[in-house]
Amino acid sequence: MKVGWKPLLLLVLIMLPLIQGCGTAEGGIAVRELNQLNVVMVTGVDYDPKHKKFILSIQTVKPALEKGTAVSPETVYTTRATGDTIMEASKNLRAQTSGKLIWFHGKVIILGHTLVRENVMKEVIDFFARNREIRYSSWILIAKKTAEEIVTAEPNSEVMMGYELNGIINNQSEWGRTVVVTLKDLINNYSDPYAGFVTGQVNKSKGKGGKDQIIIADGVVINAFNPKQASRVSVLSKKEIQALRIFHKMAQQEPEIIYSVSLGAKGDTKYNTAVQVKVRNRKATSTIENGRPKIKMELTLDGTVLESGTQLDLSKKETVARLEGVVEKKIIADIRLLLTRLQKKDNADIVGFASLIHRQHKDYWHQHEKQWREIYPNIPVDISIKWNSIRNGIIRQVKVGEKE
Repeated sequence: MKVGWKPLLLLVLIMLPLIQGCGTAEGGIAVRELNQLNVVMVTGVDYDPKHKKFILSIQTVKPALEKGTAVSPETVYTTRATGDTIMEASKNLRAQTSGKLIWFHGKVIILGHTLVRENVMKEVIDFFARNREIRYSSWILIAKKTAEEIVTAEPNSEVMMGYELNGIINNQSEWGRTVVVTLKDLINNYSDPYAGFVTGQVNKSKGKGGKDQIIIADGVVINAFNPKQASRVSVLSKKEIQALRIFHKMAQQEPEIIYSVSLGAKGDTKYNTAVQVKVRNRKATSTIENGRPKIKMELTLDGTVLESGTQLDLSKKETVARLEGVVEKKIIADIRLLLTRLQKKDNADIVGFASLIHRQHKDYWHQHEKQWREIYPNIPVDISIKWNSIRNGIIRQVKVGEKE
């Protein structure tokens, strides 16, 4: 009996996965088991200018064989490799590890201080932009010294450094203590010749008992109109970071920033009232006056009193208005100091003035684009604040001497 070709083809298709599964690295497609994988969680990149070598350090973890199994210290592995390029360093890493390196679940990328100072950022950005295994949602941190010392540090409260850094970043971002960009933001800003960027700085110090303590503080401003020449770097303080997070939207979720002020009442201490501030809306507009751009920023804020020892009654409208005025004055003063620094000292447009002028005044932009470096430092900025609400945070304030 003649057998048709269709049943034979169906049989071959059914057997094909089984044939491939039996393959080896030499003769077919080798299938890796979970215990043969090393999942990279943290990647550090340094540069040795003396020998012109890139240094790639990673921390990996072996996947759990059973669902719900916690990561143990025995499954965490840290190593390093060097190369003339980052790609060569990554190949050297693969050559010295028994498991297959997987970057899909990486959480943090750390760039060493020397690497940022040297003119090699182009190679770094290019490598990460082309690598399909690297997650664009990975956080970018700048090491105060080397990236390797952070990758190899002993975590304080977690079993591995990837979890430690990710937790610190999430906690600090909620309160506006720092600003950390993702790889996607880094690549996008790099492609814009008129926009610099700022991201968090990470440092290792010795805590109690001599244990390593990882601190993400301040913000590192990189690039002044030329991301391909990332040689000028400056550091923003926590106070400047807070002003930046109020003035410019840096993340999808707005942080809740705390300002400590005094209402100046008799018996009040220097800082006796803590107000939590959150930006509800920003409205940025620009005009061209006498051939020069001018920017106006209108901020709408929500406020909540978290703590107060003032003698004034916060349930009264005049006291609330007084509180709004004091906090408003402090916010505007901090923003002005920040903008003066970014415009006059750093000459770094990390708040998007160029983009705003380009959108709202295209003809002016095309005519003056080449002079932007001279125009940007002298752009005046008018800041106004409107309070949507400010809540006491308690149902009723107990007056001094009053029985509850």
